[in-house]
Amino acid sequence: MTVGEWLLIETLGRPDTWSVLTVGTAPRQWKSLARTVPARLQSVVTAAVEGRAPVDRELPRSRHTWSQQRARALPLLGPGGTVHGVLFRVGDTRAAPPPVAPFLMDARTRRTEVLWQGLGPAFDRGRSVWVGAESFEHMERFDGALDLVATVSRAEPGARWLGTCTVRTPAGLRTLLIATRNGDDPQCWRGLLADVTDSVPAQGKSFEAATVDTLVSTNPGLHLAVVDTARIRVIRWISAPLPGLRWTGATDERTLPHPADRPRILAARTAILAGTQFHTIPALRLASTTGDWLTIDVEISPLPYGPPDNTPPQFALVRITLPAPLTPTP
Repeated sequence: MTVGEWLLIETLGRPDTWSVLTVGTAPRQWKSLARTVPARLQSVVTAAVEGRAPVDRELPRSRHTWSQQRARALPLLGPGGTVHGVLFRVGDTRAAPPPVAPFLMDARTRRTEVLWQGLGPAFDRGRSVWVGAESFEHMERFDGALDLVATVSRAEPGARWLGTCTVRTPAGLRTLLIATRNGDDPQCWRGLLADVTDSVPAQGKSFEAATVDTLVSTNPGLHLAVVDTARIRVIRWISAPLPGLRWTGATDERTLPHPADRPRILAARTAILAGTQFHTIPALRLASTTGDWLTIDVEISPLPYGPPDNTPPQFALVRITLPAPLTPTP
């Protein structure tokens, strides 16, 4: 048992699946709770979960390093009041706990609610709910983004995901540990965000991402997005979102194309799923914020993801070119 460090214990699933995610700010890979916290001390954690309130106890005399030490367990209540985790410390319990925030994702609606306050004021965006591609708005680097999206979309019962990302804040770049797991409802994903920057330095954009940024910045009419091939939804904007497009994260992308252009989009999807490596949709009309239509040229390519087998691609890269000058189509 580590004395003098805060442990972040996730309680996202059944009690027999609970695990340790961090020791201090050092990440752990779903480390066994039974191997980290002695059975005699786990009752403090359980009491915090069941009571949904902090628990402070003096531990009994023993031969262990935690003999007669103070123990403190702080439950982390997520949206709806469910306990997503516990911050647990043995030793000087007056020490400030590390920054952690619970969140809840709905795989059906792609709605994510984050109780950001536990991460501190640098993470205050003036909102707590993001939908779809909005969730990536402040991320500087997230190499595991497609893997997380694919895991959540598959929604296999008892699934879980763990990884890190780098986010932009007014105080600079920060590294967040993301841990999420589904439960009785495989479409409902509870999770925790932990600031682990002190142990995992924040990373800037990869060379590939920086190259894309240069490409976009030198081509003002160019916009890039990742879409899923199952439902043709925007997963993430690689560039800034298309200006003038009637889009938010909550937008049903099926409502954006001109009705006469929808068959061309479905034909492009069919071609990509069949193995086509490049497909174009010229003069595609999308709904604009002014109530008329934006005319754009679109190029679509499958994105490599997953094992190199013959399964249809799950994601595609969409390259959008705006004519210059931009003129709405009646």
